[in-house]
Amino acid sequence: MNVKERILELMKKRGWSKYKLSKETGIYITTINDWFNEKQYTPSRDSIVSVCEAMGITLAEFYGGIEEHDLSEDQLRLLSLYATVPTSRKKLIFEFMEILSKE
Repeated sequence: MNVKERILELMKKRGWSKYKLSKETGIYITTINDWFNEKQYTPSRDSIVSVCEAMGITLAEFYGGIEEHDLSEDQLRLLSLYATVPTSRKKLIFEFMEILSKE
């Protein structure tokens, strides 16, 4: 499932229209329409954070359908920190974690 499909799924679950999403997030309705009308336009990270805040979910729940209560505080912290790492460095995190897990 991609980001756009996840947003649509969450909207449907709550019975929200694009207009309601716009009002709850403060994101212009034209921007939200662009997410679903243009094949190459994907919501920014800030927009996804706004969607999560409006819907009362965490980024972890958004990206994985993970219920927050299923994660420990350390896991939530790791997910939060990981989200701030530049894409170019994320591979290093996985390499480091693999090394640490073997000791």
